[in-house]
Amino acid sequence: MTIAIALRTIVGVDPVLVFALRCWARATLWEAGEFDLQEAVDVLQYDAERDGLVDQLGEDCIEGIMASAFHRAREAGR
Repeated sequence: MTIAIALRTIVGVDPVLVFALRCWARATLWEAGEFDLQEAVDVLQYDAERDGLVDQLGEDCIEGIMASAFHRAREAGR
């Protein structure tokens, strides 16, 4: 059982929502200078693969969620 399935089954939390919120948080920290872009994105990509989200949603969708979060963080920082 992947972490994503366990979250949905045991806790009732939507793992896609959790991932999107994690993307927003890391993007905000990136914009604040806490991470470089590669470090921020690599962790999110690894976690999406580990949690089965890439298999569930597809790589394009995962990249789109990440890109949206980082774009919004950049726009908010201007």
